[in-house]
Amino acid sequence: MSELRRQQNGDLIWFTSPQLSVYPRLKHAYFTRKGGVSSGIYESLNFRFTGTDSRDNLLQNYDIAARLVGGDVNHVIRTTQRHTDNIVTVSQPVTAFTNAGDGEAGVDALITNVPGAVLTGFYADCQLVMLYDHRHRACGVVHAGWRGIAQEIVRKTIEKMRDTYGCDPREMIAVVGPSICRSCFVTDDDVPDAMRDAFGGMVQEYMYRQDDKWCVDLKNITYAMLLRADIPAINIDISNYCPCCGDKTLWWSHRRLGENRGVHAGMICLTE
Repeated sequence: MSELRRQQNGDLIWFTSPQLSVYPRLKHAYFTRKGGVSSGIYESLNFRFTGTDSRDNLLQNYDIAARLVGGDVNHVIRTTQRHTDNIVTVSQPVTAFTNAGDGEAGVDALITNVPGAVLTGFYADCQLVMLYDHRHRACGVVHAGWRGIAQEIVRKTIEKMRDTYGCDPREMIAVVGPSICRSCFVTDDDVPDAMRDAFGGMVQEYMYRQDDKWCVDLKNITYAMLLRADIPAINIDISNYCPCCGDKTLWWSHRRLGENRGVHAGMICLTE
């Protein structure tokens, strides 16, 4: 397990996984709020369409980011995140900016073996997990907040890649990006109850009582779930960066800022 590595080109700042960076035919990035064209509360690399930022700004930001991972805005296919366990398989080349799963149902995970498709997910406290199988040339991106974790969306995405592409979890890389730490994720009983319902007593050690609240270590719960899904420990990277208590010039946090913020993107793309 290793920490993500900070990268910079001019004003653009992003983070990469040492595990994924080994493979020259795969490009990926976890973007920060630096390096875009948006202003005000969205300054500057904002990807959030549900706020009041202009569409022109947003598409420019998507293009800046997509070019870093080998495409452009017309190769982007993005999740429609609603804390579901819905997964979409991208089976055709992406030739126009696309929202996967438009509508109320939502899509929180994307998988593909199509070169050039820029799989894009979002985070501003929640986990964004990237998956890659170099042998079968398949990758995925998974949005996993606590509701998604309780629905086991990460395990289900791994299984979907196995069933669709023949991926062997024992050969897959899994990366958990910058996401809320246990000290910042202070909750009521609903979150611990959901974790126990999903995983039983094995998750109790990752939750502790603090007065009348709970602190829940979602990163270690996800790590335990990845191990249980047969991803080897040596193939897992988990970032220690927390958008909530981390560098405020780099990160937006839903818990810290509410709706007065932008959102970060993570992108992963198979190259030719």
